[in-house]
Amino acid sequence: MKAWLAPALFVLAAGLAGAAFARAYGPPPPATPQLAVEQRLMCPQCLQTRLDVCDTPVCTDLKADIARRLAAGESQDSIVGSYRVAYGSTILSSDQPGGLAGWIPWTVAAAGLFALGLLALRRRPAPPRMAGA
Repeated sequence: MKAWLAPALFVLAAGLAGAAFARAYGPPPPATPQLAVEQRLMCPQCLQTRLDVCDTPVCTDLKADIARRLAAGESQDSIVGSYRVAYGSTILSSDQPGGLAGWIPWTVAAAGLFALGLLALRRRPAPPRMAGA
C-alpha cells in the first residue's frame, strides 16, 4: 500500500464525518416561507435584532408586508433584495446563505490536499545517479 494512501483516506473520512455532523446538527429549516424571509432580515431600527423576534411597530409593518408579498406570489429572494435596496446591506442578517463562511470548508479541504501533495513529493525517492557523471 502506498504510504500516502492511509493519510489521504483519513483526511477524506474526517471531512465526510465533519460534513455529516454539520448537516445533522445544523439549524432546522424555518417552518414557513414568511419565517424564512423574516430570519434573513434585521430590524431597521434596532439593527441588532432579527426581524422575526422584534416587536417594534416598524417590524410589525414589515412582517405584514412580507406576508402580503408572499401571498401575491413574490419569491423570498426578491423580497429580501427589495429590502436590501431600500434599507442597505445593514438590514441583512448574518444567516444569509453562501458568503465567505460557505467557502471556508472548501478552502480547508484544498489546503489539506495541497499538503498531502507536498508530502507525497517529499517522500518520492531521488532518481538514481549515474556513476561518473
